[in-house]
Amino acid sequence: MDRLQSAWESHVDTHTDPSGEPYDDDAHQQAEQQRNAQAWDAYETFAGIAARLVASAEQRRPHLPAGTAQPRWGWQLGVLTALTRQLDTVSTTAEEALSDLPPGAGSGSDAYERVLADRAAAAWPLLEEWALHAPAVVGIRAAAGPDRPQLTTRAPAPPAPASVSRPVRR
Repeated sequence: MDRLQSAWESHVDTHTDPSGEPYDDDAHQQAEQQRNAQAWDAYETFAGIAARLVASAEQRRPHLPAGTAQPRWGWQLGVLTALTRQLDTVSTTAEEALSDLPPGAGSGSDAYERVLADRAAAAWPLLEEWALHAPAVVGIRAAAGPDRPQLTTRAPAPPAPASVSRPVRR
């Protein structure tokens, strides 16, 4: 997301006048749509687990070692929870709009592409804010420490050899 934001800022700096008006409206709109689509594609890779990541951080936060929690993390997790719900709504709305398209208006059609562009445009400000607060999840995971048992560095001792019974000579 940082890469997309930096690229967008560079585009705006290069292709707009000092008041922020684009020199070429069509090129600006096309670049904005491309940015939005790339941001949605990036989010879509983890959209299925986004809510679980935030919920896991919420569960861990109260149990962090003393002095490791940042005061803002609770608020940021609340923002992330709300944003994730809003992004789910954006996705669901787009899925419904796609299913309502007439026959023949499938992938590649203007109507289909318009729904995807609208979804990405609606998601952009939410994704921008999600990226701003997501480091709280990473920070909580890091502060909580490893969540799986550590491996030992020694192999377990081999079993004692079975005693061999030999007939006793008398």
